Parts: sequence; C-alpha cells; structure tokens
Amino acid sequence: MYDIIIKNGTVVDGSGAPGFRADVGLTADRIEAVGELEASAKRILDADGCVVCPGFIDMHSHTDESVIANRTCESKLTQGVTTEVSGNCGYSAAPFGGQQTEFDETAKWLSEHGVDELWTSMDGFFSTLDGIPMSINFATFVGHGTIRAFVLGYEDRAPSADELAEMKKIAAESVRDGAFGVSSGLIYPPACFAKTDELVALCAATAQYGGIYSTHMRNEAERLLAAVEEAIGIGRDAGVGVQISHHKACGVKNWGLVHDSLAMIDRARAEGLDVWADQYPYVATSTSLGIMVPQWVHDGGRSAFLSRLRNPETRAKIRDEMVRGMETGYLADSGGWETVVVSSVKNESNFFCEGLSVQEIAVKTGKHPVDACLDLLLEEGGGVGMMHFVISEDDLKTVLKHPAVVVGTDATARSMSGWKGHGKAHPRAYGTFPRILKKYVREEGVLSLEEAVAKMSGCPAKRLGLNQRGFVTKGYYADLVVFDPAKVADTATFTDSMHNAVGIPYVLVNGQVACEDGKAAEPVGQGSGRVLRRGA
Repeated sequence: MYDIIIKNGTVVDGSGAPGFRADVGLTADRIEAVGELEASAKRILDADGCVVCPGFIDMHSHTDESVIANRTCESKLTQGVTTEVSGNCGYSAAPFGGQQTEFDETAKWLSEHGVDELWTSMDGFFSTLDGIPMSINFATFVGHGTIRAFVLGYEDRAPSADELAEMKKIAAESVRDGAFGVSSGLIYPPACFAKTDELVALCAATAQYGGIYSTHMRNEAERLLAAVEEAIGIGRDAGVGVQISHHKACGVKNWGLVHDSLAMIDRARAEGLDVWADQYPYVATSTSLGIMVPQWVHDGGRSAFLSRLRNPETRAKIRDEMVRGMETGYLADSGGWETVVVSSVKNESNFFCEGLSVQEIAVKTGKHPVDACLDLLLEEGGGVGMMHFVISEDDLKTVLKHPAVVVGTDATARSMSGWKGHGKAHPRAYGTFPRILKKYVREEGVLSLEEAVAKMSGCPAKRLGLNQRGFVTKGYYADLVVFDPAKVADTATFTDSMHNAVGIPYVLVNGQVACEDGKAAEPVGQGSGRVLRRGA
C-alpha cells in the first residue's frame, strides 16, 4: 500500500521531455512508482485534467532568517515552490556577529521569535533551522557582503591580508558546511566597495567544495556587458560556476543589450565554463531606495549614511550629484522619478507613501523629487523599499527563452498576515511561477509547458547538484506540484500584490501535502520541509 497515489494526471517530469499520462505512487518521502497503478493507498489525490510535475525550485530568493517566523513561506508554497534558495545578492543569514554593528535589530527580532542563542557560522544557522518545523525545503548561499561586514564592517577599503584570510576561511567553511557557494551584491554596501580580486579570492576558497558564484552584478544598465565580463572572469579565475542573478538591462537606452550579454554567456559555456542566469517575469525591479544615492554616501554603514544626509553641506553635495544623475543616467530616459515607486516603509506617518512614485510623493509634499527621496530615507533610517519600472517586455522574453536561464522570484516569502504581511510587495513574491505558466506558456507560447517546468525544477536541481530532487522519477524525493494548465494563474498585481496564485490544487513537500486548494498548512511535528545542504 502506498501512502499517497496521485491518479489520472499528466506527468511532466522536469527533464523537458513531453508529458505522459501516469499515476504517481508515494511511500514516506519518496516517489515509489510512476505508471498505471492499481494498488491501494491511504490517500488518493485526483489529478484528472492536471499536470503533475516536480516542485518548483526558487533559484533566487531572499527569505533567509525570516523563515524562522514565516515557516510556511506562504507566498512561495502556494505558487508551487517546494525549495527556497536564499542567501542571494551578497546577504545571508550567516555568519552573524563580528563587526556587523548594524544587525542589532535582527538580533532583537530573532529573540522575539524564540532564538536567543545566535549563530556565528553557517553550520550554526543550519542547526537552528533543523530544530524548527518548516513547510518548505531551504537552501542558501553565503553572502560576500555578510562576510565582509562580519570581518571589517562597512568601510570603503580593501581588507588587510589577515582580514582577507579570515574572509576566505569563512567562505570555505560555509560551503563545506552546506552553503551552495558565495553570492555577491555589488551595488549594495559594503560589497560595492570590493575589488574583483577580493571576490576571486573568496570564490577560489570554495572551489574544492564545489561552490558556485552567484552575483547581483555591479551594473545592469549602461555598463551591463562589462559587469557580465567581470562575473564570468571571476568564475574563470576562481575555478567555480557562475550564476548571474535576475538578468536584465535597465533603462530604455540599454534595452536590447541582453542579446549581447546572452551571447557572452554562450561563449563562456562553449569554453567549458559553467555559467547560468536566473530571471523573474516582471518589468519592474524591487530593491532599496537607498541605491538611488551615490555609493560613497554609504561608506561606514547606516549611521554614517544618515549622518551625511543630516549634514547640510554634505547633503547639498549629494543632492547636486543626484540631480545631475537624473539628467544623464538611465533614470532620465526611462520616465524619471515617476518610475520609482515606494513599496514599504516602517513609520506610520509615511504609510501614505506606499504605492506612490517618488514624483507623486514630491508633489504631495511640495518638494523636489530628490529632496523627497532623501527626506524619506532619513525619516525611515534608510529602510525604504522600492519598485523601479525599467525593464523591457521584449528583453524579458528574450532572456526567458535562453536555455541557460532558470526561474527565481528575487523575493522574500510573504504571508497574508503577521510577519511580512504588510506593505506593497512586488507581485513576484506571490506570482512568479504561475505567471510564467499562464502568460508565457498558455497565452503567449514563449515557452512550451515542458520547457517552463524544466526551467523551474530539473534545470535548477541539476545546476545546484540537489540530490534526487527536481524530477518525477522513482526513488526521488516527493516534492511535487499538481496544477491545472488551463486555470493556473497569478493574481497578484503591482497595486494589489497580496493575493495567492490559483489553479494549483496540491503542493507536496517530501511526500506530505503541504498546500491544498491554495491554503498552506501550518507545519506540525518536524514539518514537511528540510534544510538542504550542498552535497548532501
């Protein structure tokens, strides 16, 4: 007797091969059989008219330590994600401590959620997660920016020889203990202060353990091609694979550059380099409003940043540089501050800003847009989320079709209430995977169904080396999604994002039904999810 049989579905197995009619039998956490099954089971799930495929792997997420509070990862699980890959863009939950003077709020928040003994290593973080019931599988990179802050704080300088040795040691130990590689976020402090050789050194230290270099590159606009060249060069020199994060070209005058950047990836792969990219299917980015401020303003960390904004003389210099940048940078030809929309703030007095562009906030407050931006950052202690509408739909389709591109939300798992259940989140947190199945498969035919499923499951599983995951195959872990190809859809929008996907009746994680009819079950016991360590 099986524990579960999923009957009458069309199996799309994650390999890219055509779908086929079959039942899927599960015993404990594994797929026991795929075929025409006549045996009995403790539970039968009817998949008539539906696709049965591997659980989706979110190749680029930012859930990190927030999984401790949001253990269902509701916005991800309800769209079919069974594995979160966090630790991207240079930030990871570990290591914690050292010179990271700005993480006091994180420590307080963790204590409020029952974690009083903070980890200082990736192994310690994994051990903490092992003791927490989760609904979803969790994997992570180690952040270069997190390591840099741990060792030398937030200063704009190169590490000393001893500091670099310590950074290399942390990177190597993190990957040895199960992280999938080193990630960088080269537009964010303190990672933006690092030179190329520093990144090569950290990645090379992980090569013996099979580490991957995942990068939010230095530039995704007019210097996109130089940034891709640097990323590929780091992988080549360090002897590691490269994962280019959320690949795109920002700004109207840069649209079309993705044809050249993808050709660079093709040439690198032809050399034998293991280079991939990931993408979310939306025309707006989502990040911190602080990136609109010149990088030098961030030298020394948040307190120094805010101090510069308060200083009239320094602020005048910042303002002048930003105004001139509006006239010459990609912001100028992409709609200006109208395209920069505030998505989240903390102070109630500024809640009116959520969902408004900086231009609209400027009109409401009677300020120049640059002053509105700087004032809001100062009032919010630097913590303002934004969305930026600067991506071409044609570019999006071009990138999506490329065979070395997989899918990632670039989002933290959200919830409908409580932790991460507020603000004007980017809809990618709720709708990335079903949006591809609806818009780019069913409606526009950019991808076949089998191609899309492979980009969401088998390809990222192979890319990461996930053991016995990513395919509907006998003996593999039973991470599975059942969806109706005629009805699956995203319902989250930029103006009203907190809506889960539809058309996904079942999501199974390690053989347990973790989501049914769009409702994520609270994890009980050990939960259905597990920590996934590299090589395990």
